[in-house]
Amino acid sequence: MPHRRNQSDDTNDSRRKFLKASGAGAVALSLAGCSGGGSDDSQDTTSGDETTEEQTPTKSDKNAEDIPRGGTLVYGMSSKPDTSNILTSSSVYAGVALNRVYQFGNELDPVTQEVVPNVFTDWKIETGDTPSVYFNMREGLKWNDGEDFTKEDVLFTYRYCIENQPGQYASVIEPMEKIEESSKSDWDFRVDLKRPFGYWETDVVGGLPLLPKHKWEGKDYKKYDPMKANPDNGPVGLGPGHLTKFDPATSMQLVFDHDNYYEKLSTLDWKKEHDQLIAGGPFLDKVNFKVYGSKTAMTNAFLQGGIDTHYGSLTTSKIPDVKDDEDKDLIKGLGSGFSYFGFNGRRKPLDDVSFKQAMSFLFDEHYWVSRLKQDYVINGDFAQTPGYARPRPDYQFAGEEEVATHPATEAFKFRNKEADIPDVKAIRKFLTDGNVIDGSSGTYAGMEYPGSLSDVSASQSEAKHDYSFGPVKTGVLKDFDGADKEIRVNGNTIPEVMDGGPITILIDPPKNKPKEAKAIQRWADNLKTLGIPVRTQALEFNTMLSKVYYEEDFDIYPMGWGNTGPFGSSAYSFFHSNNADDLSDGNEDKLTNNSIGYGLAGGSADELLSSARTELDPEKRNKTTAKALEKVYLDMPYYVMSYEKQRWPVNSSKFSGFISNLVDPAYAAFGAEINNIHLKE
Repeated sequence: MPHRRNQSDDTNDSRRKFLKASGAGAVALSLAGCSGGGSDDSQDTTSGDETTEEQTPTKSDKNAEDIPRGGTLVYGMSSKPDTSNILTSSSVYAGVALNRVYQFGNELDPVTQEVVPNVFTDWKIETGDTPSVYFNMREGLKWNDGEDFTKEDVLFTYRYCIENQPGQYASVIEPMEKIEESSKSDWDFRVDLKRPFGYWETDVVGGLPLLPKHKWEGKDYKKYDPMKANPDNGPVGLGPGHLTKFDPATSMQLVFDHDNYYEKLSTLDWKKEHDQLIAGGPFLDKVNFKVYGSKTAMTNAFLQGGIDTHYGSLTTSKIPDVKDDEDKDLIKGLGSGFSYFGFNGRRKPLDDVSFKQAMSFLFDEHYWVSRLKQDYVINGDFAQTPGYARPRPDYQFAGEEEVATHPATEAFKFRNKEADIPDVKAIRKFLTDGNVIDGSSGTYAGMEYPGSLSDVSASQSEAKHDYSFGPVKTGVLKDFDGADKEIRVNGNTIPEVMDGGPITILIDPPKNKPKEAKAIQRWADNLKTLGIPVRTQALEFNTMLSKVYYEEDFDIYPMGWGNTGPFGSSAYSFFHSNNADDLSDGNEDKLTNNSIGYGLAGGSADELLSSARTELDPEKRNKTTAKALEKVYLDMPYYVMSYEKQRWPVNSSKFSGFISNLVDPAYAAFGAEINNIHLKE
């Protein structure tokens, strides 16, 4: 089928020039996945003598019949995958394999950003107060266990998800009322929506992994283990791969042997028309995933030839080693998400915008970006990567040339008296005066701010609590050389406010994320210098994931989102109160992306997020999304640390076909990469 116009956005009128230092952009499905911490040792796209101009994704002059088939790619991961159940998995480490097993109704062209056909061939929406979406399914598909893919499987997938509301897909399912076979002769299915839904094309048509009725019917999705049910061939899907091994502690294995995929989905017309994609893949036999205990161990395995590539970017300090090795290469890309600190807005004083803003003043971004990361990341601001710049406030209200550089993106820049010494006096005054950077222009803690780009305001214009500073009482401050005063919140110390302890900042084990640990330790020291008692607690990634998203038992945590998509739809999933647990029934029952409780506490952008979500005009939707993102930025439920400039390490002596300058080649664009990668002749 020919290329389709992307109805969800207007990005197709010209190639996006994202950030000049970033390389060309691309996307995969808009469902996000968690990645550990701050993606320590993230890499650059532009460093030293490298060009800062936008690069075009690599073109290929090969045809499938000219490519040798076979071979095993060995792919390293620094953290364990969480589960083989796609409805409960929230980890990129599982997703990189599961997304090769399951297929979605449509997908996003990784170069042009068009929404293109996949399992579904065509679609449309009939507008109104309660719109209906119509689509057709592709005939002749089979599941990877040989069973026919039928209309009953489509109906089952949608009805099962609507009934069970798996948390990872809550924002996709929420607008749907029901699905039926269409009574119109030219359409197979009709999905009735509760209200207009701006992301209907990517979410309603393409947002759910298609499930085989004969495997999932009658199963409790929270308890179902696809590997246990089918240990030899793993989960049943429409994709090219079988997950034949899933041992989270050590390894996974994908085997590409689904003949029907090759006959039907591998050679779709839009793939054939591409200069960058080679129709007919995957060409490899297998991908073996090896799990390492740390990024250091994983990096060493790559450098020593034990693996052919790995998740994410190469460790900064090792880039010269690969550049000097003729058998290895670095594939350029830009991160599909961002790394951040999340604040639990349900806990006092983290429910106060003023307090969180003051805390952010003390994060030494120069130390993080330039000294630890050697400018191999972009300093963070809005919860939308510059790689997918169109919904960002700076793009919408200042222009693409000012993406990630406009002064309004630096509202919370590190307040320093000199060099790396925090301006304690100015920040204390900010708190005691009850100030809030609410979107109004002015001088805040000694730094000029031009005002919000979109004229949006924070949820508060003054502090929620009364702050003062008095004698040091708390142990962590008494033991710290440099704390001359301690903060009081409405007259009480923070341990008195927070059930006896200081504010706890969760961290990844320092051996796994040494640079992140150094940055957080400096932040903690700066906070203690101000008089805020904090401590750090190291947790393994999956333990932290559970504590944050299932138990919601945390104060502050570091993490990252990947695969967030170009339309801004992830903002609703992250920040709308519909995706936060109100704790009335216990969070063990439902996993939600909005673990911080934003919208229920600590401010809200619900009205803007809901408005963007129901806007069918892409230009209006992008502007409303940009306003929502700026309001979130001012309210500070997240402090966005940085966006990755990626260098994906690969074994170029054995393999060819890699595509450079896609967003997140090791994850979000890995489907495109793995369909192209092949043995060298």
